Amino acid sequence: MGCSEVVGVHDKTMSDLAELARLLDVPLAQVVPEWSVGEVSERTGLGIDTLRYYERLGLIEPVSRTAGGRRVYSDLDIERIRFVRRLRATGMPVETVAEYVRLRAQGPSTARQRLDLLREHREIVERQRAELAQNVAAVDAKIAYYVHLIGGETPAAGEATT
Repeated sequence: MGCSEVVGVHDKTMSDLAELARLLDVPLAQVVPEWSVGEVSERTGLGIDTLRYYERLGLIEPVSRTAGGRRVYSDLDIERIRFVRRLRATGMPVETVAEYVRLRAQGPSTARQRLDLLREHREIVERQRAELAQNVAAVDAKIAYYVHLIGGETPAAGEATT
């Protein structure tokens, strides 16, 4: 798809895209929309309906569209979608992800707020990881108990012996 066929959400021109690339310190090719929603679905593992839903919720910024109204994504859009997936996979609430995306769209002036948001979330994830490790240890202990109870069979690979 040629760049001339793309109509930006905010009437992005090539000069707008060049400025965005300069601000982000990335190659111009990274911000030029070229991927269809189907291709992005394949590359990110999210369904087409999920991509549209994420856009409606504000979890991803509105993407460019062709003159025919079809969504078209850049490499940068795909990177951002993958990061949103990671945030969601760590349990970040939809509202918090949307707040992060909103702040990111406001530019460098919100870097401190984004940093604070991510640090707070990381603390939550670390607490969950510690709790999960304790839960795995409890399961391992129970496995060891049953291994001992039924006659000391050799534990399966990955099972604790304590």
